[in-house]
Amino acid sequence: MPITLNPSNSDTRKFKVAAIQAEPVWLDLQGGVAKTIRLINEAAANGAKIIGFPEVLFQPGLYDTHHVAGYPWTPWANDFISCQSVLKEYQENALPLHSPEMDRICEAVRAADTNVVLGFAERDGGSIYIARLPLLPMGRLRITVARSKYPPPAMCPGEYVHTYFLADPLREDYIGDGSAQSIHNVVQTEYGRLGSLNCWEQIQPWLKTHFYSQYPQIFVGGWWPAFPPLTGGSPYIVSGEASSRMTQLVAMEGGCFGLVCCHVVSKEGAEKMKLTGFPWFVFPGGGFTTIYGPDGAQLAKSVDPGVETTVYSTISLDKIAEVKVVADTMGN
Repeated sequence: MPITLNPSNSDTRKFKVAAIQAEPVWLDLQGGVAKTIRLINEAAANGAKIIGFPEVLFQPGLYDTHHVAGYPWTPWANDFISCQSVLKEYQENALPLHSPEMDRICEAVRAADTNVVLGFAERDGGSIYIARLPLLPMGRLRITVARSKYPPPAMCPGEYVHTYFLADPLREDYIGDGSAQSIHNVVQTEYGRLGSLNCWEQIQPWLKTHFYSQYPQIFVGGWWPAFPPLTGGSPYIVSGEASSRMTQLVAMEGGCFGLVCCHVVSKEGAEKMKLTGFPWFVFPGGGFTTIYGPDGAQLAKSVDPGVETTVYSTISLDKIAEVKVVADTMGN
C-alpha cells in the first residue's frame, strides 16, 4: 500500500527539538508532576516543538529515570529483601494513565502547544510498567502506550507509547508484562511522524524492523542513567557511551532524527534509592543526553553527565531525504 508522508522527508521547514536530562523527584509523584510540567514549559518557551523525556521519568525512582519515577537501578544494586521498602514506595508513587496527575500534564502540553514523549512508571491495577506516552497539543491522550521487553537481567517494567512489551526476569518481581499493541509506537504530529523506544529496545532487531516500517521521522530514545565504560568492572554494554551508540544506530538504520534522553543521579538521590556503594555507579552522574541526525551525526555538544540540562537542536526533515538517497532500510 502506498505511503504518503505529510510532512514529507523533503520538507525544508526548520523547527527545534529538545532532549531533557534531569533527575527524578525520587518517590514523590506530586513533585514529579510539578517538575515535569516546569520542564515542558521551559523547553516550549525556548521554542521546542518536540520534547523528549528520559525512560521512566515519571516514577518513584527505582531505576532512576526522570521525575515521575526513576529507572529501577535499585534492584540491581541490592537484594530483593533489602529494597522492599523502596519498591513499595515506588509503586505507591507510580502514575496511573487515567488520573488527575496525567490530566495536569496533558493540560500543560496543550497550553504550551508542543509535542511531548513522556517516560513514566505506570500503575495499572496491581501492576507497574515502564511506559512511554506521546502527548500531542490537542490535549488528549494518544493511547499508544509502550511497555517493552528488556533483554538485561534487571527488574524493569514493560513500556508504553501506550506500548507494552515483556518485563525481564528480574524485573518481573515487580514489573508487569506488556501487550501486543505496544509495538505500534509511532504517531503523527504536525512536525512529522514521532516514535519512541526505551533502553535496550534499541538493540532488538525484530522490534526495530517493525518500528522502521512505521516510517518514524523523529524518535525519542529513552534511557536509564548510565556511567563511563567499564566503571567498577561493569560490562561496556551498560555504559552511557554504549547506550548513546544504540540510539545513534537506530537513527542511521531508520533514517530519522534521534533524541537521547536520560537521567542523572545526585549523591542525595543515590542515597535515598540505596545505590551508594554499588561499583558500577559514579555520583553525581548518569547523563549522556544528545541529539543525532538521520546520518548518525551528533547535532548537539556532549553535556556534563552530572548536571540537569536540556539539549536543543534545530532540524528540518529534508535531511532525511538526503540520507535515504544513500541508505534506506525500508526502501528500495
